[in-house]
Amino acid sequence: MKLPTALASYFDALNEERLQISLRRLEGDFSCEGGTSDLITDCFLDNDATLFEKAIPWLQEAVKEAAFMDSILRSERKRLGEELERLHIHPIYNCREIEIRKRELDDMCLESLQERALRSYDDFCSTLVAAKDFTTRQCKKNFFLTSVLRILYEAHCTEERERRRYMREPQRSTQLYQYYKAADVDLLETDAQYSKYHLYSATENTELLIGIPNRIFDPQRPLQLFIENTPEHVLWLFERLRNEGLIKDLALLASNDVLIETDKHIFVTLGYEIVTVPLTMHNLPRQPDGAVLRTVLRKSSSPNDRTAVSPSVSFFYGPDSEDKIWCSITADSMTFEEIAHVPELLEDCAVTRMIHLEYFIDGGRLFVSHIDHEFIFYTHEEFDLRADDFSQKGNARKRLKTFKIDRSAIPFILDDGTFFVHTLIDACFERPYLLMDFLLDMLDQRK
Repeated sequence: MKLPTALASYFDALNEERLQISLRRLEGDFSCEGGTSDLITDCFLDNDATLFEKAIPWLQEAVKEAAFMDSILRSERKRLGEELERLHIHPIYNCREIEIRKRELDDMCLESLQERALRSYDDFCSTLVAAKDFTTRQCKKNFFLTSVLRILYEAHCTEERERRRYMREPQRSTQLYQYYKAADVDLLETDAQYSKYHLYSATENTELLIGIPNRIFDPQRPLQLFIENTPEHVLWLFERLRNEGLIKDLALLASNDVLIETDKHIFVTLGYEIVTVPLTMHNLPRQPDGAVLRTVLRKSSSPNDRTAVSPSVSFFYGPDSEDKIWCSITADSMTFEEIAHVPELLEDCAVTRMIHLEYFIDGGRLFVSHIDHEFIFYTHEEFDLRADDFSQKGNARKRLKTFKIDRSAIPFILDDGTFFVHTLIDACFERPYLLMDFLLDMLDQRK
């Protein structure tokens, strides 16, 4: 949805203000107030001038247009649907929330949106001491308009996150590069991974701060950087393997323009937390027969050494879906690329996910010597060809890696039964189940 420039700027300014408050708290400064509700509702409660003098007058006209309200309802249905998907990851723990969200989704219409907003307004009036001092413009009607604005704001933030998620400015123009350059450190010369891939190397002189939020810590500055696109349980696994000497070189995608200058290790604690753990032989069930199919396009003859992996090109898919994962195996590497039938679309391209690894065999066991995950960007024409042609490359944008491991010797199955490659594919792909049994069979052949 195209917003007026002034409204988009208002949203961006609010976001920047909240970000700076969060950064100061991570640096140990808790003197600033961070609000009691969502950002837009806080503006209503604070009698924000821009909200009431610019945003709400614009909304009063916009809500009269049926097309505008239809787009608001679509955005809210999309948000509720995505929230339901997240809740269904752990349905046992979230059964009550799932029922509430289902009911909200089923009942979503203009009237239910209004009723929900008015109930919230009444709750504020009955529970907030400050409500007795509400001005005449802090009324029910304007609270409903504020709730519509919140939906617009969340949609705008989502669009901005998606737009920025895959963007990387030239290294020399970033705050990160300039910060180190001011300290007489040229990252383009000292960090080959940063120079080539925009990744920040986690060396023996840096620490991983794993939690909410995940960060890389350089104690010599001191400086902390947000880690992007690598989840907490994967970072814990990387840290364990680093400590055990199985990973020598690790580089991660980190924030270029959000720097936290502190040596304090401050984390956010949630009221409850569902912990994701690596996959093991105990929590990775096999798929039912026929749930995943494989088409082999090319395969070398079986090697004489039964512990060797047969080179092949194939793809995996479900019988009722056109989503697929391509798999290319050579004598020393494996490449897996997830191709969704309906891909993630940016303005100029379609996005896929790829994991590439290099392996060796020792004593009949498979070991990873290198592994990385990256996003691939195809023009729309390239993507149409890629669905059926494994040799088609994506050239719309430069690939974006999220992590890269080199000089490693990581068993596919760790000594405690953890499936290393399975865990990374599960974390990085949307449909990892398409590969799970194939990799299990590959490991079973070595028993």
